[in-house]
Amino acid sequence: MIGGLDPTRKSVTVVGAGVSGLLAAYTLKKKGYQVRILEQSSRAGGLIETKSSIHGPIETAAHSLMVNPEISALLQELGVELSEVHPKSSARYIYRKGKMRRFPLTFLETIRTLIRIFSRPSRPIDPENATLAEWCRTYVGDAALKYLLAPFVTGVFAASPEELLLSAAFPRLVPGNPEKSLIGNLFSKRKSSGTQRSKPPRMMAPRLGMADLIEKLKGRLAPEIEYGKKLETLSDSNLVLSVPAPELASLIEAQDPESAKAVRAIEYSPLITCTVFIRGESFTSHPPRGVGVLIPRGEGLRILGVLFNSSAFPDRTKSEGIHSYTVMLGGTSDPAAMTLSDLELREIIENDLETLFRLGGPTEAIEITRWKRAIPVYSKQVRVARQALERGLCKTPGTVVFTNYSKEVSIRGMILSLKGF
Repeated sequence: MIGGLDPTRKSVTVVGAGVSGLLAAYTLKKKGYQVRILEQSSRAGGLIETKSSIHGPIETAAHSLMVNPEISALLQELGVELSEVHPKSSARYIYRKGKMRRFPLTFLETIRTLIRIFSRPSRPIDPENATLAEWCRTYVGDAALKYLLAPFVTGVFAASPEELLLSAAFPRLVPGNPEKSLIGNLFSKRKSSGTQRSKPPRMMAPRLGMADLIEKLKGRLAPEIEYGKKLETLSDSNLVLSVPAPELASLIEAQDPESAKAVRAIEYSPLITCTVFIRGESFTSHPPRGVGVLIPRGEGLRILGVLFNSSAFPDRTKSEGIHSYTVMLGGTSDPAAMTLSDLELREIIENDLETLFRLGGPTEAIEITRWKRAIPVYSKQVRVARQALERGLCKTPGTVVFTNYSKEVSIRGMILSLKGF
């Protein structure tokens, strides 16, 4: 988060009832604050929504989250029941040269990557100012960047490593010692306290869908949420701003034009998420098992990746013979996808899935969700905006910016940031 609350004021107004605003309001209410939530639209949750269909649930955005004991405790407190990834479906794939591969590098590429990881670079890069691509070319090499890191980053941020500032997108991976590599940070022992080593987070999904998290938060905050309401003027209460960058810029322009200009310059990745239902008999061999597959650019497919919903988690279809997948398209590498008609998108998806899964029959149904502004691009501009807010609007206690571009993109990152309140 950016800024801090005024502890002498025991009331707080939260602007925005997306997941970040609801999490902030819930935390502050537990701490004894009198909370008021203003939501301009008619519903809470922002991008997160779980729709129902005759074939199974449709997630409009994320379908799971990374859970550690702390986050598990919060979700248990809220009453959100979690499902773990099926033990026989933990495989993650990268598509390369016409096949889904669990490890996409060749033997020679792997040797070169290992040499690069354990060698001291001749020209170390400043981790505070390097892009993710610059950092990885220095410490892991081009092959690992293209076939390991870039697909992962595109799947999470819908942007390329060249566009992302390491310190903005992955602040926890910036080493204190500039000589230490990113991979060294990934493999280093992380300690939660004393000598106890913290457990790595696990991929889990709410059994009733991601919207269950929103519904449980709403249930604890229902009297405090005011729909169809904008923030008109600053009040005597504390203020938590949990809105997208363009809306924040408009809210603060009169009071802090410098910060408003910096925030408005934050770019967003466009993204299309499609839930696809396929009958078992449409597969020429058998449906893939695992978590999902990511598609590096240049491999002949337009889709960015596919999540294997019903393979990874239970209760994702209403019929035993139906399989559920989430297909992602667009991102900063393919903004033109947003201009395609639903018919054109369905044709691309069916053709790419036919190639990817060796389908011999049609898809049963495709449900399309478009997000013109899905995820902030964590470029240098995000850091510029954060610094401007720290110097201006959020300099004096009483105003906080708490949303995905203020710290981390993930729900897990937001939950961990709640400690700052």
